[in-house]
Amino acid sequence: MTDTKPSPAPWAYEYNPYTVRLAGDRESDAAGTELPAYEIFDAEENKVFDTNEDMPGEVQEANARLASVAPALLAALEKCAPLLADYDDDPGEEGEAYREAVTAIAEATTCRPPWGI
Repeated sequence: MTDTKPSPAPWAYEYNPYTVRLAGDRESDAAGTELPAYEIFDAEENKVFDTNEDMPGEVQEANARLASVAPALLAALEKCAPLLADYDDDPGEEGEAYREAVTAIAEATTCRPPWGI
């Protein structure tokens, strides 16, 4: 477990494509082929990560949109979960929502080894 915090929020994303050229082409010779790519930045304009340019552009943008609001989603979940705490043992929808919220918060805030132990 760790108390390391993620990059400061809010996060934002930008379209920043790669340009692919054939071997031997100079920049002035050909426009090249544009590969879609997105970068996610924190509140201090540090790049947090970028998308996988091997995926379709629409999927990359959807992933970038979701990733850019991750800090806000976590903060909202941390506010909402206590409101459902009375249902923690309830087998119904509220109990399930509470348990899912607590699990998601733990996964987002607890350092775990990459092999899942």
